[in-house]
Amino acid sequence: MFEISLSVFLIAYGIFIALFLIFAIINLYHMFTWGFLNFESFFMTFILVAGTVLILFITYELAKEIDWTQTFII
Repeated sequence: MFEISLSVFLIAYGIFIALFLIFAIINLYHMFTWGFLNFESFFMTFILVAGTVLILFITYELAKEIDWTQTFII
């Protein structure tokens, strides 16, 4: 039997978020450098940033209630 701490999932989620943010920054850089600067590109940028902030806020609200030191047995 194995005991796994819940913090392992928090670390994995943090790595996923870091990779997502890196790719989002690269995407925004390319859009502003070589993309067309018109209303549609600014609107989609706003949708991307607003959606990301909303998801991070909801995740924070849900995750702050969890005791990350607990373990579970497989």
